[in-house]
Amino acid sequence: MTDERFEEFVIRGIEMVPERFQEKLKNVAVLIADEPGDEQLESVRIHPESGDSLLGLYEGISNLEGGHTHRDFPDRITIFKLPTLEEAENDEDVARVVADTVRHEIAHHFGMDEDEVARAERNRE
Repeated sequence: MTDERFEEFVIRGIEMVPERFQEKLKNVAVLIADEPGDEQLESVRIHPESGDSLLGLYEGISNLEGGHTHRDFPDRITIFKLPTLEEAENDEDVARVVADTVRHEIAHHFGMDEDEVARAERNRE
């Protein structure tokens, strides 16, 4: 899949987020990378030899922790292309995985921890 095509899926995933949340993402950059770096994996306690993958990562200060205050640099949400493509079987799957990952990482921006995000995802189903 081309980078441009993958970017289209990420843009669609962001557009699926309700407007009331999109308005509060002004200081959040959404990036795409092929794979997470070692520091990113370590930050979420994933060891490369574990076989676990990372589809996305929120790096910043959540709104609950004062992330909405004035800062010179944005928070970041990175969506990882290669792990996503490994997870998905076709374009429809890529769209679903990307949208789920975008929502998941945005939830972290709003202060939700992994357990809270998992609970919200279950309630959404």
